[in-house]
Amino acid sequence: MAPYISRDRASIFVLLASLVLPLILLDYSSSVLFASAKFPKSKDADLLEFALNLEYLEAEFFLFGALGHGLDVAAPNLTGGGPPPIGAKKVELDSLTNDVILQFAFQEVGHLRFCFVSALCIYNYS
Repeated sequence: MAPYISRDRASIFVLLASLVLPLILLDYSSSVLFASAKFPKSKDADLLEFALNLEYLEAEFFLFGALGHGLDVAAPNLTGGGPPPIGAKKVELDSLTNDVILQFAFQEVGHLRFCFVSALCIYNYS
């Protein structure tokens, strides 16, 4: 008959194994993987485009939550056309929460303008 291991001891063993095993494997695999890896060369414009996409997503999210419409109405000069979002609608919130979400939306539009202008400057000079 197999020896009995309590549920608590088994949980502790699994926890320790899940914490220690990745460290052992990471040490070995990182030396093997990084020795042969070739990292892609990224430009500043690529990094700004990624940030720009995130800001578009955040601005649309907060604008639709607070106002019921997105950047196509709030800041049409930043959208450049494109299809309207599908399935987005205004959230029913109390006035304080709606005001906070609206402030987040305005902040995201500001971030978007900054990223947009920065991207234009980099594209013009690169």
